Amino acid sequence: MEIELSPQGRVGVLLTGTRGAEGPGEVLIRIRGGTETYLAYSESPIAKGEPVLVVESRGHRAVDVVAWVDPFYG
Repeated sequence: MEIELSPQGRVGVLLTGTRGAEGPGEVLIRIRGGTETYLAYSESPIAKGEPVLVVESRGHRAVDVVAWVDPFYG
């Protein structure tokens, strides 16, 4: 079994909403056989509880995210 180390490309759920330029939120991501939290940055605010896609890792447990709509469940 191969363990993926990068959060990039994973879908998570915001535990704390992002505030765009005002500051990060917090995202919960399934990774490495469990779940982990990361600081989540986005260009525009995204509400708590919304699904997001990790588009970039900033290192040190921080990521860039965008709002995500599952293409199969819309």
